[in-house]
Amino acid sequence: MSSTPASLVLFGIAVAAYTLAVVAFVLHLAFRKRILGDIGMALVLIGWPIHFASIFTRALEAGHWPLGNMYEYSTGIAFVIVTVCVILMVRARMRLIGLPAMIVTVALMGVAYMLYVPPGQLVPALHSYWLTIHVTSMATSSAILSFAFFFGMAYLGRRWADNRLLAVAPAAVPASVSSGGVATMTMGGGGGSGGGGFGGSGARSSLAIWLQRALPKAGLLDGWSYRFVMIGFPIWTFGVICGAIWGEHAWGRYWGWDPKETFAFITWVIFAIYLHARVTYGWKEKRAAIITAFGFAAILFTLYAVNLWIAGLHSYARA
Repeated sequence: MSSTPASLVLFGIAVAAYTLAVVAFVLHLAFRKRILGDIGMALVLIGWPIHFASIFTRALEAGHWPLGNMYEYSTGIAFVIVTVCVILMVRARMRLIGLPAMIVTVALMGVAYMLYVPPGQLVPALHSYWLTIHVTSMATSSAILSFAFFFGMAYLGRRWADNRLLAVAPAAVPASVSSGGVATMTMGGGGGSGGGGFGGSGARSSLAIWLQRALPKAGLLDGWSYRFVMIGFPIWTFGVICGAIWGEHAWGRYWGWDPKETFAFITWVIFAIYLHARVTYGWKEKRAAIITAFGFAAILFTLYAVNLWIAGLHSYARA
């Protein structure tokens, strides 16, 4: 009976650290205790070098650049996400970004484990230096563009909270006028019926208050989403171009509308629309955030659905 590869053991330790980090970040949001955020950040910082060691030892075990199949590709994308997350938490003091980043990281690594294959030789089509250039570019851009989605969804949450509290503010009407002629304002927190304050929608208003306190201002979140598209889109473009050149070397044509090529192009078009509409027509904030959601879905579809369920020249990535 063969022993478990060292890379897989390190992979499991990293997943455990990231999972505990998710728990810490959730508790940090729930109780607003700084120590919980510190614990979450510390767990990410512990898991990150272990994750790197897992990828490095996998490369040694397999004898090639560790992006040759779905297991390696998924854990590679997860590592870039964690790396960007660490930079944001340490340099920009954005600890809350750790929650969505770690949730997606754990999900990617869970899928990677389900698609695990033992270290082995590459299929003949992948014996090329373009594997390092093309696949690394696509994995890196996928991770970076994911942050555009994270900040876009955070923007929508903060926007909803701001609009919700602005809409219910008129509900705070004078409750009574004392005999001395001093008006008192009530926000519905004291007693009365279960309708509560803020226009009788206490639960939604409480959620809005919580989101407003937890998230930065909407404009700042929209700006960060735009920055990550500006970084990730050129890298995705470079990766697609490199893939076309590799295709000419391997199959004798630059572009053949293979399913993987097609959906990589669709993803490129979605983010190109984002940038064009934002710069030319001023599509910012809500519409821009919605486009990032479509872009993130396209990235996941290109990564998993095409490789696993649609037969094509890239089907070798399954194993």
